[in-house]
Amino acid sequence: MKRSTLLKVLFVAVLGIALPLPAFASDSNAESFVKSKHAELSALLSQPATAANEKQIQGVFDRLLDYDSLAKESLHEYWGERSDAEKKEFRDVLERLVRGAYRKNLRKTLDYDIEYRGSDKAQQGYLVRTVAKSRSSQREDPVSIDYLLHKVDGQWRVYDIVTEGSSLVQNYRSQFRRVIKKKGFEELMRRMKAKLEKESA
Repeated sequence: MKRSTLLKVLFVAVLGIALPLPAFASDSNAESFVKSKHAELSALLSQPATAANEKQIQGVFDRLLDYDSLAKESLHEYWGERSDAEKKEFRDVLERLVRGAYRKNLRKTLDYDIEYRGSDKAQQGYLVRTVAKSRSSQREDPVSIDYLLHKVDGQWRVYDIVTEGSSLVQNYRSQFRRVIKKKGFEELMRRMKAKLEKESA
């Protein structure tokens, strides 16, 4: 898989538009969290697809990702304009889209080795630095994939993923802002639901 192809895989757009603390928390704990969840997902995704297997995969994603933060930050300035019902609907649809896309993309990158390169303090929590290297092509350049984590109810959660300097949240925010400005929030929801139906078919 070429470098440009891998980046597209890692940043599949939600709308199908072509194109990432408490005083007792430590960076080593944040890195260990990412490493353990990646190992769990890799093992599960290598197994035959069954209903039980998919349920386990969903459970790991739910313990890995901070969907509330992803929803709020990706909608950004438009979040406060929405009613509680609209926020819940947006969050629920985004959760299913992100989880589905992430699961599909991980299946495509199982032949990559992940090298952990430590972590740094971030504005919120920690940034865990990793590099993905292809096992099948030594000529392919490694790709940096960084995870931003913070504590939610005492548990680590990933609230953004930065690939080669490109933020997942920022990419979503740009797409959503563009649609809302031109067509409104209702059109954004229509497109997200249509994407979800297509992915579920």
